[in-house]
Amino acid sequence: MAVPFNAGKIKVLIEALESGNYSSIKSDVYDGMLYDAPDHLKSLVNRFVELNNITEPLAVTIQTNLPPSRGLGSSAAVAVAFVRASYDFLGKSLTKEELIEKANWAEQIAHGKPSGIDTQTIVSGKPVWFQKGHAETLKTLSLDGYMVVIDTGVKGSTRQAVEDVHKLCEDPQYMSHVKHIGKLVLRASDVIEHHNFEALADIFNECHADLKALTVSHDKIEQLMKIGKENGAIAGKLTGAGRGGSMLLLAKDLPTAKNIVKAVEKAGAAHTWIENLGG
Repeated sequence: MAVPFNAGKIKVLIEALESGNYSSIKSDVYDGMLYDAPDHLKSLVNRFVELNNITEPLAVTIQTNLPPSRGLGSSAAVAVAFVRASYDFLGKSLTKEELIEKANWAEQIAHGKPSGIDTQTIVSGKPVWFQKGHAETLKTLSLDGYMVVIDTGVKGSTRQAVEDVHKLCEDPQYMSHVKHIGKLVLRASDVIEHHNFEALADIFNECHADLKALTVSHDKIEQLMKIGKENGAIAGKLTGAGRGGSMLLLAKDLPTAKNIVKAVEKAGAAHTWIENLGG
C-alpha cells in the first residue's frame, strides 16, 4: 500500500529554444547539454521529441525537493511532472487515465519495470492498495496524527536488498516475516479505513521489526528511530527497499513532530518533511 506524500514537490518546465542551440537539461542530478545527460534523462526527452516530431531544440528544467533513490517515489513523481509539462508544451489536454499510462511509460525508462503504484498514488492524491498487479484507489487519509518523513542520507541498493531477502526466504524462518508483513498490510488498510491512528502505529512498529529481521534496516535508520522515539515518536518504520534510504516516524501532534525533526536533524538526518495525515 502507498500513501501520497504531499510535502514532496516536483516542477518540470519544457521550453523551445531558438534554432542553432543545443537541447539542455537542468536538474539537481545533472545540468548541461542533452547529449551528455544521464541515460534515463536523455532517453526520456529523446522519446518525447521523436514521438511528437519536435524539430526545435528544448530546454528542460526539473526542480524537486525529493532526493533520488530514497524510497520516496521520486522517479514516478518526475515522470508524472514531465508528462504534464510535455502536454502543456504541446497545448494538449490530458485525462487522468492518459497521465497514468504515459507516466508509467516514462518511469519505465528510468526504472525498468515499475509496479505503477507510485504513479497512481501521485495522480490520485489518495492511498492506493496494490495486490497481484491490480491497483485500487482508497479513501482520502483522515487520521488524527502526523508523519515525519526522514531521508537518512544513506543511499541504499534496491537490487542488493531484494536479492538478499530472496535468498534469506529460502529459510522458512525468514519467510515467516514476509508472510507477517503481508498480514500487517491487510490490517493497515482496515485501520486506515476506520481512522485508527494508534492501531496504525502498532502496525508500523511490528512491520519494522519484521523488516529488521530480514536485514533491510541500517545502523543510521536504527539510530534515528531511537532518537525519534526518545523525542515523542510513537512508532516508526523504514520505507522503500531499506539499507538506508528513507524512514517514517509517527507523532500524535504537530509540536511533537517538529520536536522530532529538530532531534533527528541534529543527529544527521539529511532531509525531513512533516506530513499531516488528514485528521
